[in-house]
Amino acid sequence: MSNGKKPGDETMKVPPGLTPKKSAPSMPSLKAVPIDAPPTDSFVGPRTTSSSHPQLSELPSGPKKAVTSGEIAPEVSQGLWRERAFTPRIVMSKDEVLAALEASLRTVLGGANHPRVAFEELRRAWLPTIRQALEQGGGDGLDAWLNALLKPPGRDGLDPLFSTLVADFNRARAARDLATFEEEAHKAIGTVQRVMSFEKPRKLSFKVLEKELEGKLEIEELFLIAVSDEGELTRRLKEIGHTMENLRDQIRKLPGKQPSGMFASFVKLKAEVRLLDAELKRRGSKPAP
Repeated sequence: MSNGKKPGDETMKVPPGLTPKKSAPSMPSLKAVPIDAPPTDSFVGPRTTSSSHPQLSELPSGPKKAVTSGEIAPEVSQGLWRERAFTPRIVMSKDEVLAALEASLRTVLGGANHPRVAFEELRRAWLPTIRQALEQGGGDGLDAWLNALLKPPGRDGLDPLFSTLVADFNRARAARDLATFEEEAHKAIGTVQRVMSFEKPRKLSFKVLEKELEGKLEIEELFLIAVSDEGELTRRLKEIGHTMENLRDQIRKLPGKQPSGMFASFVKLKAEVRLLDAELKRRGSKPAP
């Protein structure tokens, strides 16, 4: 619900009863975060819901650093279009973000025997940490990408993190050997380090997400679309089509009732379809019917 302020991009204040302790809770080792767990659908990567967001305790282990500011991770602003309540997450420091990215890369390289396998595992392992980096230093990068898709030709963004990471991921996917893959992955880490080292990196803006997609999709889902290839996008589009048909059938069987949960899921999937379709068109691929 609107709090009477103009929707904007600001860090949520600590709500009553959620004031963090002077030091962050201990994080589990990297082994507690399986990177080879199968995704819940054909779209590679973890799928989140409104009640299941990556918590700091679920992220790869990094240097323990006290969180004394009481700052809570920035989320989509509570504007007119917000429908879901986000679970507050403690902000990772720059050092923790970089350490988590490095730790995941070392683990992937220790077990992968092919660059494509390494890419898929690393992308899945990195998503929660990349979300933290984008929230803290993404600026208008997400706005610029969404505008280019939904309101072409759009405009170039002033903040480079989102677009540069997409380019870094694409080069890592194209690597023909593990040595080249490792080199490209370190370039992505360098991108995060460079942007987060700015004196005042700009926090991620969600203005276009709210206006055009009513805040329906998560940062991980948006970034995953941007760094997926055409085959993955097409498979996801077909999968959503089947799911939406099933939801339509279930809603029709409930006359006189208010299937709010199913309807909300349907609307969310509809927003994702719009974005997938636009991204495939931008790449010159014909979307699945």
